[in-house]
Amino acid sequence: MNDGPPDAPVDVGGVGKDHTPQPDTWRVTVPEVGDIRRRVRAAARDAGLDPDHVDRFTVAVNEVVINALQHGGGVAVVAIEHDTGLLVTVADRGPGLVLDRPVHLPPAEQEHGRGLWLVHRLCDDVTIDRGPGGTRVRLRARRAA
Repeated sequence: MNDGPPDAPVDVGGVGKDHTPQPDTWRVTVPEVGDIRRRVRAAARDAGLDPDHVDRFTVAVNEVVINALQHGGGVAVVAIEHDTGLLVTVADRGPGLVLDRPVHLPPAEQEHGRGLWLVHRLCDDVTIDRGPGGTRVRLRARRAA
């Protein structure tokens, strides 16, 4: 269950002390998902990722954003940061995900669970934090050396 209204601020690390979005931070609802995919793709290219890595990372971020919208109250906050590649943080007001990294692909008859398995395989690093204010997923793609 959510701890606050869907428009309450969520900490993604890229949000100012007054809870206003900083540059490269967006509030996302279903109509904005395509725009976030385009922004992530462009940022990944700008970060110097190779084309296949750009595609894989974009799919992973899309999966996490969709999960945040479905299970986190219909609103996600997405922050994009450049470091040794690209770091994208997706935060929502939902109760959280299973923190264990899925080792095996869930069986075909299992209704859920493939998205997180896939995300861990498409990103160089995935960190999931959950607390009373919601869930934060940080996805990292590093440039090839």
